Amino acid sequence: MAEPKSSATIRALADLAELSAMQLEEGRSVEDVIEILRNAVKTVRSVLEPTDDQLVADLTPVIIGAEEEQVEAENTSVQNISA
Repeated sequence: MAEPKSSATIRALADLAELSAMQLEEGRSVEDVIEILRNAVKTVRSVLEPTDDQLVADLTPVIIGAEEEQVEAENTSVQNISA
């Protein structure tokens, strides 16, 4: 396992360990705590690891020239209305 580098990550890991210990002390079964931890892993990874759809969206090309033409057309329209 890679070592966490940020203090926020280290705090989050400490909080998770404390929560797990409290659940075990309160009488939850080890299996329940393991299931909760695995669900937490899935949730965190789904946020941190992009899906294929997100990757495709990030790789969609942006045509800058077309945007500039649209802005110029809108500016011309506003100038024509003002005149």
